[in-house]
Amino acid sequence: MSSLSLLGKKRFSGIFWTQSVGAFTDNFFKQTLLALIAHRGLSFMGLPEETVGQLSGAIFMAPYFFLSATAGQLADKYDKAGIIRNLKILEIVFAVIAAIAIWKQNMNWCVVSLVFFAIQSAFFGPLKYGILPQLLEPEELVTGNAWVETSTNLFILAGTILGTEFVLRGVPDAATGGLLVAISLLGFFFSTTIPAAPGDQAVKVDNNPFVPTWHTLKLLGQKRSILNSVLGISWFWALGMVMLGAFPFYTTKYLHCSLEVSTLLFMIFSVGVAAGSMLCERLSYGRLELGLVPFGSIGISAFLLILGVLGNPLPQKLGHELSGLEFIQTPGGIAISICVFLFCLFSGFFIVPLYTLIQQRSDADTRARVIAGNNIINALFMVIAAGTTAIAQGKLGMTYPQIFGALAIVNLAVSVYIYTLIPEFTVRFIAYLITHFLYRLKVVGEDKIPDEGPVVLVANHVSFVDWLIVMATVKRPVHFVMWYTYFNVPGLRFLFKSAGVIPISSARLRPKILGEAFGSIKRYLDEGEVICIFPEGAITKNGELCKFRNGIEKIVEQTPVPVVPMALKGLWGGNFSRHKGGFFRRVTRRPLRSKIEVIVGDPVAPEDVKAEDLQHRVAELGGDTL
Repeated sequence: MSSLSLLGKKRFSGIFWTQSVGAFTDNFFKQTLLALIAHRGLSFMGLPEETVGQLSGAIFMAPYFFLSATAGQLADKYDKAGIIRNLKILEIVFAVIAAIAIWKQNMNWCVVSLVFFAIQSAFFGPLKYGILPQLLEPEELVTGNAWVETSTNLFILAGTILGTEFVLRGVPDAATGGLLVAISLLGFFFSTTIPAAPGDQAVKVDNNPFVPTWHTLKLLGQKRSILNSVLGISWFWALGMVMLGAFPFYTTKYLHCSLEVSTLLFMIFSVGVAAGSMLCERLSYGRLELGLVPFGSIGISAFLLILGVLGNPLPQKLGHELSGLEFIQTPGGIAISICVFLFCLFSGFFIVPLYTLIQQRSDADTRARVIAGNNIINALFMVIAAGTTAIAQGKLGMTYPQIFGALAIVNLAVSVYIYTLIPEFTVRFIAYLITHFLYRLKVVGEDKIPDEGPVVLVANHVSFVDWLIVMATVKRPVHFVMWYTYFNVPGLRFLFKSAGVIPISSARLRPKILGEAFGSIKRYLDEGEVICIFPEGAITKNGELCKFRNGIEKIVEQTPVPVVPMALKGLWGGNFSRHKGGFFRRVTRRPLRSKIEVIVGDPVAPEDVKAEDLQHRVAELGGDTL
């Protein structure tokens, strides 16, 4: 299924267009408010323009912190589609109030309306991402998230530009308010097409928002991969807050350009994140591809650092501010634009897999509350980022390029910290490099591996990277059983241990290690995890399939679970096999990106598991050559 065809499916198109026009409405009104203050001299409580700009951002984020947990409880308890429709009715009411406030030029009521829109958005956030796993198949989730990220950024861009242009071009205030109401009505229409997404009536909704906020934050800590994914997403939005907040002043006061250049960079930012999200979907091949996350963090740091090193590369002493067209015609302007675009492109690689991970690995009955917790942490990080940037500029006198360079270094440190806490990111990054740059991987029958529940995978053992090939094939986290001498290789032991690799030995050599291995296997299977073993017990020395040992029978006898046979083809004779000639000779004789295959067989019931039968099944899957 192509990613475009998903938009034509009614079960997805309703939420897609509802959240898209909602993003437009919020940002159209917010930008109209700022433009009225900046270009018509209107004020709110007598505050300076820049202060009101920062205040509007804080006003819009505050409800996310205080109300997201309650919103998550409501989304888990009731039908999400019904709640969305009710929110859209409220949005129409808020839009009417905002339209009257714009028409009457009443800034106090404009700010009150902004608070109303922020509250509505805070309640909508957990619904937007929480409903997707109920409407989409597991293999559609990455595509759905990519489309949501893409449309969000593009409609934010459209709302921001039109909000500014309506004021600058002198469009009648009544027309501006009329468009706001019309778009809100359109959002309600789309919400009526969203299929039902029932919740769990047993979920309790607290009246005091502070109680569920604390419980929601505790919920995030139950799974370390989810917590650290939330921290990663929040860190990105903190970076985004700094970048977007910097554009107006970076362009006018540091680069000495017109405000048009700020709008241009904002356009590049939005298009870059949208392009990165869609490219991430293409490179993920329909599965959760955590291997792209390190690519994203490396790209973010690299182009932030280049942006910092560039300083002000524009021609000086021109006697006038550069317009948007003049900016993009200078080499320095092109360099800055490319850096901003690629920063955002790699950001798409970073956030789409993390959002998908949260959706896939959170329990269905708490998913909306987990996403609510993500919104709370997002808001907290963005507020801290804005405050820290203000201190860096005011107290330390840092310039924008210096701030960009500092963020690049901090981002790299944060990324290393996250990948140390969750080695799965690092391991899948390595697996992605191997299966997409050293080989061309084709997977047949991957849908035969259960999406949930305990299962044991068995495969032939052809090379030292077989476990990475299997990891790249399977959507779920996999715990590999590895010979203890490989497990104890200096420099890799920490990675293997953190990733849940299970060292094993024979009863003759290390009986204690063997006993501990079977204990670990049972524990993981009891927890519903995936185990992978290579029953031959050693890498083949001649390319032939060796006899399967009976350890697999003992595993299933101890914990009856289905067993899925897999055949790895095309790896023999490659750089990591034991084919004669040595590594460097194999490199010169075996072309890069040679084709390999993983063929998955039908699951075998635990009562039918026999080592000899599994060996026969793997041989049949592999055909003449393994």
